[in-house]
Amino acid sequence: MPVIEPVPWEDLDPELQEMIEAGRVTGMLSTTVPSQIFAYRPALAKLHLERYREIFHGILEPRLLELVRLRLASYNDCEPCRAARKSDEVSEDDVACLSANDDRFSPRERLALRFTDLFVTDHLSIDAACYASLATVFSTPEIIALAMFVGGVLGTGRLTHTLHVFSDDAPVIPYRGELRAT
Repeated sequence: MPVIEPVPWEDLDPELQEMIEAGRVTGMLSTTVPSQIFAYRPALAKLHLERYREIFHGILEPRLLELVRLRLASYNDCEPCRAARKSDEVSEDDVACLSANDDRFSPRERLALRFTDLFVTDHLSIDAACYASLATVFSTPEIIALAMFVGGVLGTGRLTHTLHVFSDDAPVIPYRGELRAT
């Protein structure tokens, strides 16, 4: 059980319930638990889901996003995230060789993976030259979408880890029905 008890489904804001259901149907969400915890702040939970929906169904190709997401899952040491698949375009061979230097990946994919690696391990080294390199194969809106995706997935993955979302043995802060509209 997570350290913060998820808001029971029946106590969720109806609009948030719809957004979570849509996320599950489209494959954007592998589980409802983080969203049910974020639901203690319904407006923030909705913004979080809207942002992910915009990125997942936006201008970047699903295969590229999935490669980046899986790379981040590896950094975050999130077993459920590593096991989930959000794009059929990524094979198990791709996952086994998930490196910015592997020729199996397109130039866009290699640069996205390289950016991801730097963002996680040495974000201070991401400079104008790094962005100029991205600009050789990505438009400016695509660069922003990629950067926001990397930052969002990295941060959310680490947050869910600290909340023990996928743990059965964490002490629990119980639900007390203290939801606020904002």
